[in-house]
Amino acid sequence: MELIWDDDALADLEDVFNWIAEDSPAAAKTVVHRLFSSAELLIDFPFMGHNGREPNTFEWVVPKLPYIIIYEVDRAQDRVVVTGVVHGAQDRGGIG
Repeated sequence: MELIWDDDALADLEDVFNWIAEDSPAAAKTVVHRLFSSAELLIDFPFMGHNGREPNTFEWVVPKLPYIIIYEVDRAQDRVVVTGVVHGAQDRGGIG
């Protein structure tokens, strides 16, 4: 499978980086790198998350981080599309 990050997910990562970088740019870089590298596990294990809040989505809590990766599995194109990254304590309201 191929791993794709859509524009919304990349914007979420930028927000995560900017938030953490206010206190520690080094920690921000580490967390974002960890989110990218952890998401690569979805290439081999696309169904390791649980069903998401929105139809046809999955959510996976990144180990040892308070972040949730939201993604879709496109079997026809053999790819995983990351559509969002949220903090576990974030009020998601209508966010998938």
